[in-house]
Amino acid sequence: MEKFVGVVGGNKYQREIVQRVANWCIHELLPNHRKVEVVITLKNLVSDGVEGWCMEQDDRLYDIEVEKNLNIRDLITVVAHELVHVKQYVKKEMVDYYDKKAQARKIRWKKTAYGYGTAYERQPWEKEAFRLQEVLAEKMWKEGVI
Repeated sequence: MEKFVGVVGGNKYQREIVQRVANWCIHELLPNHRKVEVVITLKNLVSDGVEGWCMEQDDRLYDIEVEKNLNIRDLITVVAHELVHVKQYVKKEMVDYYDKKAQARKIRWKKTAYGYGTAYERQPWEKEAFRLQEVLAEKMWKEGVI
């Protein structure tokens, strides 16, 4: 398996934009990793109260869901944000695990463990994703990716 990004849902224009953005981001964020598979689904996430999710399904296999009713700039930014999470998983910067002693799910960010109750704005993996989404989006605009 080489780097693969599939996009489903939304309309044809959205799928084409997201495909270009995702391919570019994967190569930008993971230039030395050959085996990565990502499926991005464009769908209505309003009832979930989020603009996007990233879930690790298996080693090097990731599902991303993105709100389909975003303007193009926000769509691009959310896709970049979720692909930063893919980078974090692939590089093992972020590891989701079950802590037997605490009998709870936790996330290890680099060398520090965080409980699932950690406030969203305090999660270091989110801080990085928000910072990099802007850097990536700006670079994509400048390079004419979109």
